[in-house]
Amino acid sequence: MSRSDGLLRGAREDRVAAINSLGSEKWNLEVFLDLHCGLLDHAEDVRVAAIEALQEISKQQPPPVVLTPIKLLSYFLFSFTVSSGVAVQCFEFLVKLDTPESRESVEQVLFSVQRNEDFREFVGILQRANKLELLHRLERAKLSQAKASILRSALTTGTRDGSG
Repeated sequence: MSRSDGLLRGAREDRVAAINSLGSEKWNLEVFLDLHCGLLDHAEDVRVAAIEALQEISKQQPPPVVLTPIKLLSYFLFSFTVSSGVAVQCFEFLVKLDTPESRESVEQVLFSVQRNEDFREFVGILQRANKLELLHRLERAKLSQAKASILRSALTTGTRDGSG
């Protein structure tokens, strides 16, 4: 039902139904973003459905969705094409930012990255930034054989050149 640009598409009845269904969903960033689109819809009945869904969710008294710029960067990190270079650029930014929240995001990204090529690039960024302590923590993680090999290679190189 959602478009890649984040706006709802389809017949008004379909948009209303999609928004209504959010009332039974668990409160999270994705639901928030979908409801936000519903609240911005040009059709009043879609906006009303969004308000009603928010009321239903409110009855659950969910914990707040923590929304910071870093959370959004991390959330959308892999929503761009590889050729855009956005994922690598954002990951490097998070590493260089070096705040408690950005370090947590870096770790979460490393544990959730799917493509081995991205993992290799991210490990290289951490090596160049001399952030090997995070790579050492990854040693205890359950990684695919390919990722484990990339990690071992990086740690061996880091130890040999005196940075680990």
